[in-house]
Amino acid sequence: DGYLIGSISPATMVGYVGTIGVGLVLFERKIVYSALIPATIILTICTYLSMKGVLPYAPLFNLIAMQRAQTNPFWLGSMAFFIMPILLACFILFEILLTQWRQRETYIQRLSQIDPLTNVLNRRSLNTHLESLHQQQFDYAVVLLDIDHFKKINDIYGHHQGDQVLIEIAQCLSDNLRSEDIIGRFGGEEFILLLPHTDIIQAEKIAERCRCALQELPVCSAQNNPIHISASFGISSSAFAKDPYLVIRQADQALYAVKASGRNQVRTFHQTETINTL
Repeated sequence: DGYLIGSISPATMVGYVGTIGVGLVLFERKIVYSALIPATIILTICTYLSMKGVLPYAPLFNLIAMQRAQTNPFWLGSMAFFIMPILLACFILFEILLTQWRQRETYIQRLSQIDPLTNVLNRRSLNTHLESLHQQQFDYAVVLLDIDHFKKINDIYGHHQGDQVLIEIAQCLSDNLRSEDIIGRFGGEEFILLLPHTDIIQAEKIAERCRCALQELPVCSAQNNPIHISASFGISSSAFAKDPYLVIRQADQALYAVKASGRNQVRTFHQTETINTL
């Protein structure tokens, strides 16, 4: 076709470049090059012979009758007839590829932010959210919670059952949070809750609701044996700290105090400081 309509015509150039681009996307390079190299050689030979007068140039057209081909309606229509389908096919293909690429990028970005087991935010993503919250002009609360005696669950029922328990715990916590609250896995059997626009009293109520929900969570082993779940909660607020990671350390201190006093409780950093003072 390139020889028939002119080896250096716009339609031939568009078709040549478009075919290479589409071919390299859809097929392996060896296949594309094995077809491209012979076609290029043949087209080059035809162009050379046309320049020498051995072969007619663009035999599909009567160039003498058309005189100035660039302004001839038939020539212009023929170029458009050959060019437009190629351009349309290339546009559709690249639009599909671009859409798939964006979806893949979104999926990969989500994977980098999500804990693969529990499907909640991972620690790196939590740090980003925490820093973002701290930059805004409102108080927020941080809740650290640790599943009580989780090692015993792994020892008795196995790590697979332990993983299933963590999945159900993450779902239970998510169900008992507000839409604006953020939940993530802090590591092992520890979870963290970021509560925007929340003072320490509201955070304590939310943590207590989650604690009761976990305590009543119906979890059974593969042998249908009930597994008792409980958790210890430590809370702090940005009102008590100027640094976001200090808020986490304060919540961790409150959590440590809960573990030292019997577990399965909710305690704020302020309460811990009061007890230590007394």
